Amino acid sequence: MKYLLFFSLFLSFKIGHCQETKKTRLYIIGTVHESSAILNPQMLFEILDHIKPDILLQENDSEQISSYFKDISPQSNEQNASLMYLKKYPGTLNLPFEFEGRNQYRRNNGMVPTDNLTIALIDSLYKKNLLSPANTKIFEKYKEANKALIEFSKKGIRALNSDEFEAANRNRQYIQHHELPAITGSEEIFSKRFVLKPNGEKISFKEGYQLWCNFWDLRNNTMAINIIKKANEHKGKKIAILTGVQHKYYLKELLHKYYDGSYEIVEYFK
Repeated sequence: MKYLLFFSLFLSFKIGHCQETKKTRLYIIGTVHESSAILNPQMLFEILDHIKPDILLQENDSEQISSYFKDISPQSNEQNASLMYLKKYPGTLNLPFEFEGRNQYRRNNGMVPTDNLTIALIDSLYKKNLLSPANTKIFEKYKEANKALIEFSKKGIRALNSDEFEAANRNRQYIQHHELPAITGSEEIFSKRFVLKPNGEKISFKEGYQLWCNFWDLRNNTMAINIIKKANEHKGKKIAILTGVQHKYYLKELLHKYYDGSYEIVEYFK
């Protein structure tokens, strides 16, 4: 009887321990959104078919996921590859992890179109030698960082998921979101150029661009938290996270920062 009790307690401990250590496996696949020689739907499908995830997490919000099978973009790598995978494995869950209402949120707050208009104006001032010497150096650093990413894009999807690309991308994103605002803050023209928000209010290029930069952090943090929620809701499952390559380094950093012991990050391309 003594041995039976010991065995029961030992078995309970082992089962409990196994349940605690069975972590959700997260495969973060950095993608390019539109079909090209770098990545096309068939290539992405083959990656998914090799991983065989139980769950696909899409860089979409809940509204976009609700119409996922209706509004099909013929050039979308993620959507077409996912539809192929879901057809082959119909039991797979297809879920969102994006910031809810991302596009409308950016428009309502004037981040769009001030983001592109601001960078275009910086470029125009640079070409006309109208930036201050300090701001000229910042923008030249930004241009060099962009060139580095373009060189990686010529090497294919594996290179775009490498540690080297992540380092180059981290550098470019830092300059874009944390150093270019020094230009918009010190060159007076960015406070005097405006766009109208959907509600009719004016917003300057300077303010709109800064909001857009801030949103980069908010959006990635939201996506990382959503991923962790899904990892906890589907313990022990295999999840493929399909995200643009420019987000991958940031999501990995945040998943390490907020790590709660429920998941492990698996690098598919290594």
